[in-house]
Amino acid sequence: MEEHSREEYIYLSKLYERAERFKDMISSINKFIVLEPKLSRDERNILSAGYKNILSDKRASWRLLNTMERKESKKKSEQVPHIKEIKKHIEEEIKNILEELHNLLDKYLIPNAEEPESKVFYLRLKGDLFRYLCEISKEKELEKNLENAAKVYREAYEISEKDLPFINSTRVGLCLNMALFFYEVKGDKKEGCKIAKKCFEECMKYLDDLEKFKSKDVLLLIQLLKENLIFWSSEMNDEENN
Repeated sequence: MEEHSREEYIYLSKLYERAERFKDMISSINKFIVLEPKLSRDERNILSAGYKNILSDKRASWRLLNTMERKESKKKSEQVPHIKEIKKHIEEEIKNILEELHNLLDKYLIPNAEEPESKVFYLRLKGDLFRYLCEISKEKELEKNLENAAKVYREAYEISEKDLPFINSTRVGLCLNMALFFYEVKGDKKEGCKIAKKCFEECMKYLDDLEKFKSKDVLLLIQLLKENLIFWSSEMNDEENN
């Protein structure tokens, strides 16, 4: 197999993303990381995009099959074993991808993260992978993944509060994902809302500066925080009324 320079692997990663060849994209990502694990911001974003893209369709397929399994089980359908078989196959694919990402983070990226922003970024990714594992886990395995996700997110959160500015995209992105984890996955809705609300209120103090300097990435994350807070507040009010 032909070997390339690190710069060529980075270019190939971007090229594969545009061609929607995500398996090839993460193969190139792995190779440029092994060659030099200290990543620039652009390279970190390539890493995140590669794994997000390859997991997105598989997670959607798993959710669809999980819904089908519940519906067919209620009808005592003979098709349930076939649905379970395909769902299990997708679960294994998801686990293998997440194990590969976990290995990259623990072996190469986190140990070589010298700047706080890099470390927070990688710890957020690690928290995300445990969050994705929670979606397909049950019982003791679920408890373990919930515990691991909460632990890693909190570690990242402590570093971000200490070393990153309020309107840093890595810090705001962490708060968004962490709030989603607590509210939607762990079921601690108050904690999820608390994290999102605190981050949103902090960012609003700097809204004029963000708009002045056209910080589109942070503004988008703030908008997502706002939308989640509106939806979650409405949902929690409905639950209290009921």
